[in-house]
Amino acid sequence: MTVSAANCTNTSKAMFFDLTDGDDDTETWDALDSGPELRRRTPAPAPVEQPAQPTSKKQQHFLSLYFLFGVCAMIAARAAILPVYSSIVTLGAGIQCLGFATLVAKAQWQKSMSGISLKTLQLYAAVLALRLATTLTYGGYLPVDRSGDFVYQLADMISLGCVLSLLTNNYKHTYQDWCDTMEVQRLIPGCVVFAVFIHGNLNANFLFDTIWTLSMNLDTIAMLPQLWMLSKLGEVEVMTSHFVFAMILSRACAFAFWFYGYKELSRGRGPNLAGWQLLAAHALQLILSLDFAYYYVVARLRGRRMVLPVNV
Repeated sequence: MTVSAANCTNTSKAMFFDLTDGDDDTETWDALDSGPELRRRTPAPAPVEQPAQPTSKKQQHFLSLYFLFGVCAMIAARAAILPVYSSIVTLGAGIQCLGFATLVAKAQWQKSMSGISLKTLQLYAAVLALRLATTLTYGGYLPVDRSGDFVYQLADMISLGCVLSLLTNNYKHTYQDWCDTMEVQRLIPGCVVFAVFIHGNLNANFLFDTIWTLSMNLDTIAMLPQLWMLSKLGEVEVMTSHFVFAMILSRACAFAFWFYGYKELSRGRGPNLAGWQLLAAHALQLILSLDFAYYYVVARLRGRRMVLPVNV
């Protein structure tokens, strides 16, 4: 009995060493785990490539926004590299275009119109439509360089398209009408009266000279409801602050252009009332925005969210 047990032990050891003589260690442990029969591991199946998913509607919308940003940036860059001083007004139109594109991106990404003044958008729609009515018909108020051939008007057309898309989107229920309370409509009759009685003559047409001057007068007051609204909210969202600052830069470019060319509005003898009114209107836009520009620059330098003093 003792011999038999020893033989069994030796046989078991021989079987174990026979199993470990193979080259594949993985195969050895599979054999030990699975019993007397040797089994090779089945190789892992190769990953199956998933078919390309069609571009979603949201992705398509983002691509269109990126394209819009690209077009606006090219307009601004094109105007910036032109050596002619008059191209600065086209640069301002490109920056304005970027500002409105920023608002469109904000509304689509956040699916919200919070922090955006509906009254400001309505005024800008009127401003751009009136200005395009004159610049697409006459060339009296266009920059004299090549950007005045179509680039300047294209920037205004894209801006108008952005404003109309903001006015007609599906997020009106998020509009904060409780703080968009400035009664700016009371200033509109004064803008009309000033445009009728004091305007330039660069188009040599009473109607279209009046229309262009009216667009400029409305442009002067268009940002007031937005600034009023932000003063009620206090904290300003990043993309909304970018929009307002872009509009300030755009108006600074327009002021620089007309500071150089306002003398062209003179009709000969007598004071240049139209020229002085034009300068005053552009200067007033900048003066009214200085407070916002200060808080914007401070917030960017400190890397913090922009906060305005609350006007209760």
